[in-house]
Amino acid sequence: MSRLFVCATFAFAASVSAVGHAADAAAPEPPAAVPASSATKPDAAAVSDLQSPAEVNTRYSAYTLPANQWGINAGALGMGDGDVFALLSVAYGLPARVQLNMNLAHAGVGLLNVGAAWHFIDTRYFDLGIRSGVWYGHGEWFWIANPLAKKLLAKIDYVKVPIELTASSMPTRWLELDLAAQYNWAKMFGASSNDDSLFSKSQISTIQFFLRPGMRFFISDNTALELFVKLPLYTAVPVGERNPTIPFKDTWWFEGGLRSRLARGLYGNVRLNYASISDWLYGARLYPAFEIEVRP
Repeated sequence: MSRLFVCATFAFAASVSAVGHAADAAAPEPPAAVPASSATKPDAAAVSDLQSPAEVNTRYSAYTLPANQWGINAGALGMGDGDVFALLSVAYGLPARVQLNMNLAHAGVGLLNVGAAWHFIDTRYFDLGIRSGVWYGHGEWFWIANPLAKKLLAKIDYVKVPIELTASSMPTRWLELDLAAQYNWAKMFGASSNDDSLFSKSQISTIQFFLRPGMRFFISDNTALELFVKLPLYTAVPVGERNPTIPFKDTWWFEGGLRSRLARGLYGNVRLNYASISDWLYGARLYPAFEIEVRP
């Protein structure tokens, strides 16, 4: 009887072991772990709205509009090359993170400028973009200028080609860091060396190399605080054969402002600029600027 019980016990144990092996063979293998090096940027739902590809600020950053996305910006009293005096720009995103843009407001006051941007390095924590364009100005068309500027501009034409390399990084959900290096090549026609002081004050069509560090604090899903400073390392006026230089104290500027999402596809910007050149442009060193963005 005991021998029969022992044999039955061994038989039961063997059957349980066979069933366990069969279950292990039928169970699917767990998915392989994704290597850390293949991590990509989080999607729009995982980050603050103003950091998503569709809503990120392309001004002073490495980023561009998504493919097939239009961008329309209107503003006044800016300090940068693209928005000085007035801004009514139209931009369009192409495949491969390429963007084209033109400021129609400048065309209405005697300045023609078109540009292109390419966001060519896109990683989780580091992005790199390049921008360039062509400016052409005809002095007699520049009706918006004050009397001193009209005297300066009436007899000249100028061409400028800016080239900018910008690095951007979003290390956290509440911070973006930007650093740009820009070189402006310029050439003026019809200018006289006797007008050195006027050109120096206006900084119109200067040859310049500068750095522009900045940061953006995303204080909510809909609002970002943006701070930038322009640090010119070399500025010269292409007048005559001497190319007189302009000192740093007359060329640097600081900008602070807020960018807010007012509604879906609608953004408002309010900025405060401090610069020596704003004395000549607007009659005060501390001056506000305004801008509205629409991304239909």
